Amino acid sequence: MIAALAVFELSPIGGNVRFYSGWIQCGHKPISSDLSNDSIKYYYESMSWPGSHSAIEYFCTPLEAELAGYSANPNRYEFPNINKQQ
Repeated sequence: MIAALAVFELSPIGGNVRFYSGWIQCGHKPISSDLSNDSIKYYYESMSWPGSHSAIEYFCTPLEAELAGYSANPNRYEFPNINKQQ
């Protein structure tokens, strides 16, 4: 039973442990990263329901995601939060 749970958590449809520990660390739902588009790394607001948290990384703010190189737009590189800081 424990082995099956571990395999599920490590599979592409798992990832709940990382997601909820990110939520605890941030104090709110984390920002998720995605690399499904072959060329553009982007971030998006995480879903709240369990079972589909296969993001590459989690960030507490959109600015943290942008500083790590993730775009706000999945179609082209946009970094609005970095631009606000300048």
